[in-house]
Amino acid sequence: MLRDLRYIDFHTHIFPEKIAEEALRRLAEHSGEYKPRTDGTARGLVESMQEAGIRLSVVANIATKPSQMLPIFEFCLSIKSEKVYPLVSFHPENSMQEVKQLLQRALDNGIKGVKLHPMYQGFYIDEERMYPFYEEISSKGMFLMFHSGYDIAFPGNRQADVERVRKVAKDFPKMTIISTHMGGWRQWERLKLLRDCSNVYVETSMTVTETGEDTFVEILKDFDIERVFFGTDSPWTDQKEMIEVIEKLPIPEEHKEMILYRNAETFLAKIGIQ
Repeated sequence: MLRDLRYIDFHTHIFPEKIAEEALRRLAEHSGEYKPRTDGTARGLVESMQEAGIRLSVVANIATKPSQMLPIFEFCLSIKSEKVYPLVSFHPENSMQEVKQLLQRALDNGIKGVKLHPMYQGFYIDEERMYPFYEEISSKGMFLMFHSGYDIAFPGNRQADVERVRKVAKDFPKMTIISTHMGGWRQWERLKLLRDCSNVYVETSMTVTETGEDTFVEILKDFDIERVFFGTDSPWTDQKEMIEVIEKLPIPEEHKEMILYRNAETFLAKIGIQ
């Protein structure tokens, strides 16, 4: 029997149907043990959500070159629905005027989030050339999701270190930041560096299955539970399996509910999305 749809997944990826198969094939060449658990399409994601009891998935898009900015925006418009909330993306080599226009068009269409990935887009989170873009995002009241920490496809890369997230959070205190993978993938011991950054939220993808339950529970103690969202990085993990992992954690039931959907509901309502 299918579950009631109540959970919110704050970190997923999908692709246009005509390129999904090839995109997953190429990405899977560098994804190590993580292999696609859906076909990478909107349809595949919604089917996974139905099975898992997820009512809303946030889809993070990444412009890996400047020419992808507008096609990604059009893709966002095509998939946006009650079940799917897409994030726009731009490339650091897009002009400021292009980015300003993108962000305004996004807002005009009810999209209030941006996703950036330092490794795939060739920038350091805290480098000065990015600051005018952050200022524009902040001034428009939008939130910014960073890939944070290491990345399995870029061994040892330091472009997205937790310390860099902290610096930007402190320099732009009015800009809400989502620091993925519990603040920084395989940099979890540094999560405590973000605790006093009240404008930073984190999400759970690819963490508890790497750290184990006991370590994950200890990691949770380094951060405010009210600022932790559930995330899967689907299709790279299975949404239902990841919910079951959270449900089995030795933490209060109230905290499980907060992670799985209540925190995200509160955040989305605060910024006028739901």
